[in-house]
Amino acid sequence: MKLKAMLSTAFLLIVLSFVVLGSCAAPDLGRGAGGELKACPSSPNCVCSEGEAGKDSFISGLEIPAGVDAEGAFEALAGLVDGEADIVTREPDYLHAVYKTRLMRFRDDFEARLDGEARVIHVRSASRLGYSDMGANRRRVEGLRSSFAALLGSASGATEGESEPQSAEKGDR
Repeated sequence: MKLKAMLSTAFLLIVLSFVVLGSCAAPDLGRGAGGELKACPSSPNCVCSEGEAGKDSFISGLEIPAGVDAEGAFEALAGLVDGEADIVTREPDYLHAVYKTRLMRFRDDFEARLDGEARVIHVRSASRLGYSDMGANRRRVEGLRSSFAALLGSASGATEGESEPQSAEKGDR
């Protein structure tokens, strides 16, 4: 009986170790060969604006309004993200940040890539652990989109009160 309990405990500890180590390891991030953000995996815990339109993982990028400097818009997005997440990598046209969910402290990776020529900031948000995120990454990007539009709308001459900035949701699971 004691041997069975010890083996069960050892097995549980091994499984827990893999779960903890898996949540610490960053997934395949960065840019592909053409400079674009990497595609989402087949699991429904990721959204990306540089994916295939029509797929469940597709989400539109952040449009840079006319009259707003593209680099300034990217800096504004970095400021919004910095208030909610830990920025890991910051380059003139690329950003990688890690969000932690409030409840379970899961780590989710957020990436953004400035395409100044197309006047869009491409985004990718993906969970490190689990199969589904229950829509947390999509809500995060949509929250950032709202805050980004409100911030740049006021910077590009929108009248006060037209839109209120909203906090980007961290999306508990």
